[in-house]
Amino acid sequence: MRASNILERLGELPSLPSVYHRAREAMDDPHGSLEVVARIIEADPALTVRVLRVANSALYGLPARVDSVLRALTVIGTAETRNLILATSIISVFQDLPLGAVSMRSFWEHSIACGIAARAIARRTGLQETEHYYLAGLLHDIGRLPLFILEPHAMSAILLAHRDRKGHLWELEQPLFGATHALIGAALLERWDIPAMYCSAAALHHGAPADHSWPAEAAVTHIADLIVNSLRIGTGGTRYAPWLNETAWLNTGLAVEDLPAISEVTIFATRDIVSAFLEH
Repeated sequence: MRASNILERLGELPSLPSVYHRAREAMDDPHGSLEVVARIIEADPALTVRVLRVANSALYGLPARVDSVLRALTVIGTAETRNLILATSIISVFQDLPLGAVSMRSFWEHSIACGIAARAIARRTGLQETEHYYLAGLLHDIGRLPLFILEPHAMSAILLAHRDRKGHLWELEQPLFGATHALIGAALLERWDIPAMYCSAAALHHGAPADHSWPAEAAVTHIADLIVNSLRIGTGGTRYAPWLNETAWLNTGLAVEDLPAISEVTIFATRDIVSAFLEH
């Protein structure tokens, strides 16, 4: 089974909802406004509820509760609005699909926690535009979804081998599929026309080739993934934490003394944010 076969079948997966594309077009329009984006979101009652719940969650820590979409978007800002709409759209598309051996809720718990940890790392180390790191962490394992959905029997066998400690999941994926979930995830994000930084973070979060430098988003996501796996918050199928890449660690500028604070933020915020995203 080769990766090309799986890549050709990505079209069998659900598409991002039309409301996402309409909102994105409005935000890309130089004459657009948050008022227009708010009206687009409000035309979708389910998305409206989710956006308000997430905006009022610990993810943004707003000083006062907001009760309108426009107010929420105005307070969190344009960049965060774009990320919020993308995140809620992707999670809503896949939330209720069966994954077989892995709970979809547990998958998103892990992914959301990775986003929170990545943003905490970015803030701790003084990186700019920390919302980029949150979304990179959230989307890092997205390539597991096509594998679980399109190749459930093969993934069940890989999970059993992994649980018997015959290798990490991505190591076991490579010989069977000809690619890892990291590369398949990058291809899926490219198919959805997601910005390149998130594609790169997904592709490289388990390691960069010797001739490839670590992008900051990938290095931070790598560390965030290790932290969340060590804390056992949700799972994308991994039963034990992957090994630490020293180059990624050095690139983040973290110190060991930073880890307790990052872990505390991740644990504290995840439950509230998971409920905001996943409750119907």
